[in-house]
Amino acid sequence: MKHLTPVLTTLLCVSFYSQANTTAAGKTILARGAVVATDATSEQQRSLKRRDTVYGVDKITTGEKSKAQFSMSDGGLIALKENSVLNIANYEFDAATQQGSASIELIKGGLRSISGVIKKNGGSYNVKTPVGSIGIRGTHFELQLVDGDMYVAVWDGAIDLTLQDNSILSLGSNEAFSFAQVTSVGDVIKTTQAPAIFTQSIASINSNDESEAEQDQIAENSASENNEDADTVLADVYAEQQFQAVSNAALIDQIAQRQGIFNYQATSFDVSSSLGEVSDFSMSMSVDFDNGTVPDGEISFNDAGGNWYAAYSGFIDLTKLDLAVTFASHNNNKAVGDIDAIFLNDIDTITGDFNLNEISNPAVNSSGSFRLEP
Repeated sequence: MKHLTPVLTTLLCVSFYSQANTTAAGKTILARGAVVATDATSEQQRSLKRRDTVYGVDKITTGEKSKAQFSMSDGGLIALKENSVLNIANYEFDAATQQGSASIELIKGGLRSISGVIKKNGGSYNVKTPVGSIGIRGTHFELQLVDGDMYVAVWDGAIDLTLQDNSILSLGSNEAFSFAQVTSVGDVIKTTQAPAIFTQSIASINSNDESEAEQDQIAENSASENNEDADTVLADVYAEQQFQAVSNAALIDQIAQRQGIFNYQATSFDVSSSLGEVSDFSMSMSVDFDNGTVPDGEISFNDAGGNWYAAYSGFIDLTKLDLAVTFASHNNNKAVGDIDAIFLNDIDTITGDFNLNEISNPAVNSSGSFRLEP
């Protein structure tokens, strides 16, 4: 019997993996860069793109400057950062009974997670890491592995981290601390402020370098005005932005389900220019829901100095549109600028704002807000 046990264990594992792989754990709602799923049974790899299904057991890997976001079967959300490896060891949810269980393992890199119905209804939801196992109590939390150490941030709710020595580290609501660093040798450093790794990781989640810098500067200015630590303010800004970005599950589902290319036009706007009155404003945006992209968009209007024109493109990032101005001009002068937009409550309304300025003379500038509908 001693010789049969390893064989039996292997057979049971193969059977489990085969069955688990037939069960959808969730869908891909964002895949940027190199995002690969590896089948645990066959070791076959497939590149993930928007709307692709992820299964249990899938091992998901993100490469350099890559990221992925997944809407899980129970409505939970998982965002993987660059250079990460996540094993979906188990994710089962019965829509009829609204019951299930989940177990995921962060092997490398970092993730954010918001729990769904499984945890809300009292099911088991476990997150394994190299430094210990996490039980969650209905929460929005974030993990980052760096050189053997694990950094933890609890933005909402609470977690219980069982360490290798079986001691329990509790963080979040009704606990003294919400942030901690667990070293590779098991030492725990609790903090009242988010570890700097999380304020630095904004670059891997937000839209583009310019907007990140602007957001950082706003937070730092706010900290200076209120005599608060800049890292604390940045962490607060980051947590709120990310929680708001991923918490509207109904809207995310609408975006995921829509198919085809829709052309949006400005239905209302408020635009100003440093040169005075603005006229003949027009704005269009093409949204490709099949591929999760914004292939093209244009803004045009006139002021006393001539015609402002901007072309932009980008992609859908959860409920917001990650956009970049690809060309801009004012009369015969080259210009630069940026643009931000989000879906507002439903996918038939997009709101946002923009600003433009001449490269050679930044004092000549314009800005505005807009509302777009199909």
